[in-house]
Amino acid sequence: MSPAAPLPRILLVDDNSDNLLLMQLYLGGQAYAVEVALNGREAVDKFTEAPYDLVFMDLEMPLLDGYGATRAIRELERRAGGRPVPILVLTAHALDEFRTRCEAAGCTDFLVKPVRKNAVLSAVTRYLGEAAPQARPAAPACPVPDIELLRPLFPVFFATAAGTLDEARRALRQGDMEGMRRQGHKLKGSALSYGFDALGRAALDLERAGEDADPAAGRTALERATTLLDEARTAASGS
Repeated sequence: MSPAAPLPRILLVDDNSDNLLLMQLYLGGQAYAVEVALNGREAVDKFTEAPYDLVFMDLEMPLLDGYGATRAIRELERRAGGRPVPILVLTAHALDEFRTRCEAAGCTDFLVKPVRKNAVLSAVTRYLGEAAPQARPAAPACPVPDIELLRPLFPVFFATAAGTLDEARRALRQGDMEGMRRQGHKLKGSALSYGFDALGRAALDLERAGEDADPAAGRTALERATTLLDEARTAASGS
């Protein structure tokens, strides 16, 4: 009997624990070997030890962002003479300028958050090609998140979102508008992915306040986001 083929190896790179759990949930039950990296530096280190078949890469991360990590991985491939591994960006940035930067860094494709399970599995199938497991078909497209599927992850999301708002509040007190912007961006992507659209819009307002260096707008957005997070947590606990 011939030995079984090794499972396709997928690396998830994100500094948000709730985003990582969401992606692991989407890929769960599929015939993949999934590993995680919490920042770009860790991703490059893991890739150095054992290359992967597919990488999902966040953009805004500490130590080394997604652009730098992608460039470093492409340099490793160039030195080894290996075939470029598909690197799929997962980001809440939707503007063409970010897509252009991703392409320049060597990214393969660009998926805008919120990303649904069907889109993730379709991308995996498309980029793994013949290596993609054929055991189960892709789920039908769904315009909204599967709340029952995501519900077990809500406690992690709420805890992470509260910490993100605390960081944004600290940045605002220190006059760090870029830090506030980063936290708003971080919350925007995860809130939309988990189906909390109003919270996602408040996080977008926080991100824009940081971009505009507008402390007053930042305070308003923070208050609104805090209220919406409390409401979402209360609604989830009572459902």
